[in-house]
Amino acid sequence: MPKKIIQNGSSLGPYSQAVVVGNHCYVAGTGGFLPGTSQLVEGGIEAEIHQTLKNLEAVISEAGYRMTDVVSVTGYLRDVSHWPLFNEIYGDYFPTESSPARAVVGVAALPAGASVEVSCIAHREDAV
Repeated sequence: MPKKIIQNGSSLGPYSQAVVVGNHCYVAGTGGFLPGTSQLVEGGIEAEIHQTLKNLEAVISEAGYRMTDVVSVTGYLRDVSHWPLFNEIYGDYFPTESSPARAVVGVAALPAGASVEVSCIAHREDAV
């Protein structure tokens, strides 16, 4: 099965932002960076969570998927005390009626001093 590689210029290393294989889209860890740069959005943790999820949505869309196609999410927080805020903002992007399976873990550090990172897997029966 051929792979479709998605690159949007926001990678901080030698990896693809997403890889589509068959009906699945695997999205790499995505942070709150300004699109096409390695600069974190300003405005604190709330702005960073929003930007992270906007960036995730942009990669999913570029791959030909929708957020409702996401079946699994893994979130990484440098400070787990931000978990309630993460949940609140996450709910704006993944409403309860269609929310994917999810894990959120606390980590000691993230690349470029980020406070949050999210990766996901999406699936569509009619993927191209």
